[in-house]
Amino acid sequence: MLTMENKKFRNPFPAVGKVFKYEMMSSARVILPIYGILLLMSLIVGVFVIGENMNFDTDTSSFGTLKVIFCVLTGIMFFATFVIVLCIIERRYKKSLLSDEAYLNLTLPVSVGQHLWGRYLVDFVWCISYGFICFLALMLIVIRGWGEMSNVFVEILKGMDKFQLEYGYSVVTACALGVINIVSVFMLICTFIYMSESVVQMIGKHKTLISIGLFIVVFIVYFKASQFIGSTHSYDDFALELRKFLWLNLAYNFVWCAVNSVITRLVLTFKLNLA
Repeated sequence: MLTMENKKFRNPFPAVGKVFKYEMMSSARVILPIYGILLLMSLIVGVFVIGENMNFDTDTSSFGTLKVIFCVLTGIMFFATFVIVLCIIERRYKKSLLSDEAYLNLTLPVSVGQHLWGRYLVDFVWCISYGFICFLALMLIVIRGWGEMSNVFVEILKGMDKFQLEYGYSVVTACALGVINIVSVFMLICTFIYMSESVVQMIGKHKTLISIGLFIVVFIVYFKASQFIGSTHSYDDFALELRKFLWLNLAYNFVWCAVNSVITRLVLTFKLNLA
């Protein structure tokens, strides 16, 4: 006989927390050292290449050439770090839910939704941490010019006051919406990775080719729809329309994330093929 104790609501957060903890520890072993390399390279550029007046050290010797090469490599490292983070996210998902490891994970008292939410939280943390690391790296690059930067910040504050008086909302609001939109794009990419990997695993042959084709098709649809949304706005006064566009784009990205998540969950629940 069922009692109220048998029917009581099961709190999903402990299971999500365990998935989050395990995935964070697994991915951090690779991502944190990459962050460290980026910060170290930025510090070297800031100390040995960028001058106190924010000028590039124009040394024409062979050592100067090495400085230029190192600066280029540091710039590439910013983008490479982003790509590595996405690759680790993709690899962890594929390994834990679409390969042999899934036999164990899917027998745990954790639902498919809890597995996904734990990974979404991990993705969110890596997105925020990547933005913070990039900001810190940029500060290290201009470490010898922090004195000059104070004058720049004063001018920025004056511009912010003028912007708010003229357009009725603050630069902070616009920047916050911009940052949230960037996070939503990152989460959109992650949910698409999960969706595409889940769909492709149902196919026996040519998985890589189909995955690339799926990416191209989805990207075209996303871009065309985004263009349509942008065309509905008049940019005669860009600052006034910016806030509306950011809110609309945020909602648009949220819908895409939701669609990707629903497809992923349905595939993992009903069409998972571990063979």
